[in-house]
Amino acid sequence: PKYPRVERDLAIIVDEGITAGEITSLISAKGGKLLEGCELFDIYRSAQIGEGKKSVAFTLRFRSDDHTLTEEEITGAFNKIMGSLESEIGAKLR
Repeated sequence: PKYPRVERDLAIIVDEGITAGEITSLISAKGGKLLEGCELFDIYRSAQIGEGKKSVAFTLRFRSDDHTLTEEEITGAFNKIMGSLESEIGAKLR
């Protein structure tokens, strides 16, 4: 690719019953045209996170085919994804 990829990590706390696949599908659906992909890299459970909860972490990859992304574009796409995760599955940013 001609233009660079930008990676951002996203760690959220969700109910234990929500699968990584559900989260991945939601991220992909809400990421828009700038989201090139997302990859699960960690699932963590502990007493500090809470009973019946888990932390799930992803690397999000953003890229445009026709220009170098700006910080505003990346932040906008990230915030849209996070807003959807909060409203649709009750996720909290870790």
